[in-house]
Amino acid sequence: MKLVIINTLSEDKIKSLKKAVPGAIVESYKSPKEAIPHVADADAIAMWGFQDAEPILAAGPNIRWVHSLSDGVERLLSPSMLSRPIHLTNSHGVHDRAVSEHTLALLLAWMRRIPDAVRHQSAHEWIRPRGDTLFGKTILIVGFGSIGRAIAQRAKVFETRILAVKKHLSTEMFADHVYLEDQLAEVLPEADIVIAALPATPETDHFFGQKEFALMKKSALFINIARASVVDEAALIDALSQKEIAGACMDVFSKEPLPGDHPFWQMDNVIMTPHIASMVPDFWDKLTSLLQMNFVAFARGEKLMNEVDKKKGY
Repeated sequence: MKLVIINTLSEDKIKSLKKAVPGAIVESYKSPKEAIPHVADADAIAMWGFQDAEPILAAGPNIRWVHSLSDGVERLLSPSMLSRPIHLTNSHGVHDRAVSEHTLALLLAWMRRIPDAVRHQSAHEWIRPRGDTLFGKTILIVGFGSIGRAIAQRAKVFETRILAVKKHLSTEMFADHVYLEDQLAEVLPEADIVIAALPATPETDHFFGQKEFALMKKSALFINIARASVVDEAALIDALSQKEIAGACMDVFSKEPLPGDHPFWQMDNVIMTPHIASMVPDFWDKLTSLLQMNFVAFARGEKLMNEVDKKKGY
């Protein structure tokens, strides 16, 4: 049994994986390019959902399981993945707490105008920016999976009204109202804050574009905590430049690292973080714990946790 991990993993975590499956070979490589020569005899792969799986799968004819270290699996759904009987799992649930807290941090930073205060602090200026409260605000969360629910749960503490948009109707504990995706145009004008928490699939590509931004309040804040592909970035830049919406907070971008000449750098109505929403001290402990549980299950021929429907993409 051989597991190849495409990410640098500490020696103690590799030892833990080996101990969990006696006799197993566990190898860690920095990049897909570095890993390719070593996957010919691999049974399983662990890699990020934004990495291209096709070269790995093409070089590994015996691969029967791929685990995404992220929630998303967008670039793992390659031709080989779809045509071969390969199990695909993700890290659903691992990132909920960190990503939801980061979302609230961005939201509160915007509402309380913290970036303005920091700029004034750097300039030694005693200027008092006037912020706002979340009390009574309507927050629309588009994509109500585990991360969307975690955001709603935390936002409810501030006595907000939560609207959820999801693929299928269901009763949700932390949502005041639930709508289907084809009802998005009806609810966008109601929201003070719109949060994208969608998975990246062909159906959600550019889910937010010129039409959607035009339907939002001019005072609305847009937050993307999902994947860059769910937003038409050019349309968002136009909406921000034309003041069609008040501002945007983002942790994901169409090109990372963000180029130095990108318009977002110069926009005073944008708050950016460099794709760090899930990066917390216990990040790798949680990731490897789930990976290890699934590695044991895979070795025993048991049911895997967080198996992805390859047709749906989540």
